[in-house]
Amino acid sequence: MLIVGTKATSYNFLEVRFFMRAKGFTLAELLIALAILGVIATFTIPKILSATSSGQNTAVAKEAASMISGAFSNYTLTYGIAAATTAGAMTSYMNYVSADTSSTLGSLTCTATAVCLKLHNGGVLQYSTSMNFNGTAATNGIYFNIDPDGAGTATTATFIQFANGRLTTYTANGGAPTYAGTVLGGTAADPSYIANWN
Repeated sequence: MLIVGTKATSYNFLEVRFFMRAKGFTLAELLIALAILGVIATFTIPKILSATSSGQNTAVAKEAASMISGAFSNYTLTYGIAAATTAGAMTSYMNYVSADTSSTLGSLTCTATAVCLKLHNGGVLQYSTSMNFNGTAATNGIYFNIDPDGAGTATTATFIQFANGRLTTYTANGGAPTYAGTVLGGTAADPSYIANWN
C-alpha cells in the first residue's frame, strides 16, 4: 500500500556500500601519499637547508667586509694611514662581542699574535697583531680571515684591506699583498658564498 505524499524507494545494497566507501581514503591510499611526500622531502629539504646556510654565511661575510672597510675609513679619517698601521689599530672601530687569544674558534686558532674577534652574528674574524701595511701604496695591504659560522663548518674566507682603501678577497687579488709581519695564511680559493663578489 502506498501512502499519499510519500515516495516509493528501493535501496540497492551495492549503492549503499559505494556511498559509504566514498567518504574517505583507504589505508593503502594514505600510505602511498605519505611515501610520495617522503620522497619529495628527501630531495628538497637538504637543498633548502643548504641554501639557508649559504645565505647566512654570505650575510655574515658581507657584514664583516663592511665592518673592516668602515673601520679602515674611520681610522684613516682620525689618524691617517701609515706604513706601520696594523689591523689591531682598527679594532676600536669594529663592532664585536669579545676578543679571544687562547681558543680554537671554528677553523681559526686564536693566539696572542692571531687575535680572533667574536662577532655578534656568530662569525669569527681573525687578524695578525704583527702584520702591517709596510707602505701606503695601492699594493700594500693587511688581511683578515673570517669563519662565518664560528663553528668551522663553513670554509674560511680571507679579505685584504689595501692602504688605498680597496677591500677584496684573497683569490680576487691573485694572492698576498705587500705587507710586513706574521702571515696568518690566506685562503687558496674563495668559498662559494663569496665567489661572485668581485
